Amino acid sequence: MARFLVRRLFSIFISIIGATLVIFILTRLGPDPIDLYLGDSQVEVTEEFIEMLRAELGLDKSLPEQYGIWVWNIAQLDMGYSIGTQRLVKDIIAIHIGTTLKLAAGAWIFAVSVGVSVGVLAAVKRATVWDYIGRIFALFGQATPQFWTGVMAILIFAVILGWFPAGTLGRQEGNFFLWKNLQHWILPWIVLGWPAAAGIMRLTRSSMLEILDSEYIKLGRAKGVSPQKIIWKHALRNALIPPLTSSLVLLADYLNGALVIEIIFSLPGIGTVALNQAVYDNDWPLLAGTVFCFIGIYVSFAFLADILYAIIDPRIRYG
Repeated sequence: MARFLVRRLFSIFISIIGATLVIFILTRLGPDPIDLYLGDSQVEVTEEFIEMLRAELGLDKSLPEQYGIWVWNIAQLDMGYSIGTQRLVKDIIAIHIGTTLKLAAGAWIFAVSVGVSVGVLAAVKRATVWDYIGRIFALFGQATPQFWTGVMAILIFAVILGWFPAGTLGRQEGNFFLWKNLQHWILPWIVLGWPAAAGIMRLTRSSMLEILDSEYIKLGRAKGVSPQKIIWKHALRNALIPPLTSSLVLLADYLNGALVIEIIFSLPGIGTVALNQAVYDNDWPLLAGTVFCFIGIYVSFAFLADILYAIIDPRIRYG
C-alpha cells in the first residue's frame, strides 16, 4: 500500500511540475506584462519607471529565473497581485471559492445520491417500469444542455410557480442550513447535478447488471443469502469502481467552477472570476492563480480516487 501511494504521489508531483511549465509559458507568450499593467494610461511613462516596474515584477531576470521564483512563490501561496484590482490573487480566490464550494458540494451530493440509488433500483428491477423511468431520467439528463435546463428551471419554478428564488444568494449571514438560505441553492444544485446524476445512474446500472449476473452472486443466491445482503454487501461494493471514478472527477470539475450555472444563476463563484476578471481583462496573475487552483483541486481528487480504489479493491495496489 505504501509503495502504491508513493508511486501515485510521484506521478502527481510530475503532473504539477508539467502544469506549472505550461501555465508559465502560456502567460509569457501573450502581450508584454508591462503593457497589461500600464493599460490604457494616457500619462507619459518614462523608461526609468518601466525598468523599475520590470525589476519590481521580476521581469528583468531570465525566463528560467522567473519560472523558479514564480514556482517558489506559488509553493508559499503567494500568487501575486491582480492587474485589474491590485489585490492579492489569493484573497480574490478566497472570497469567491466559498460560493463554488457550496454549489459543487450540493450538486455532487444530489448527483451521487440520486445517480447511485436510481442506478441500483433500475438494475435490480430490470425491465420493469422503474427501469424505464431510470432510463428516461438518464436520457433527458444527458441530452438537454445545462444552459437550457437552467433557463427553463428559472422560468417554471421561479417565475411561473414562484417556488424558489433565482438570481440571488439571499442572506449571507446566519445559518446556511436554514430553509430561507437553502432555497436559493436548490435550483442550481439540481440543474448542475442532473447530467452527472444521469451518467452515474447509467454507470451504476450497467456495473450492477454485470455483477448480478456473475457466478458468485448466483452461488450466493443458491446458498440462500438474502437479496438485500446480496445487493448491498456483495454486488454494490464490487460495482462501485466505475461510479466512484466518475463521481470524484465530477466533484473536481464542479470545484473548478461550473461556469454556465454560475452565470445563469448570477453566482459569484471562482469560474465567473476566472472568465470575467482574468480572461476578459488579460489579468495574467489572476488567470495563472485560478488555473493553478483548478489543477491543484483536480490532482488532489485524482489522488483521493486512487486511495479509495486501493481500499475497495486491493488488487489495484499491485497492478
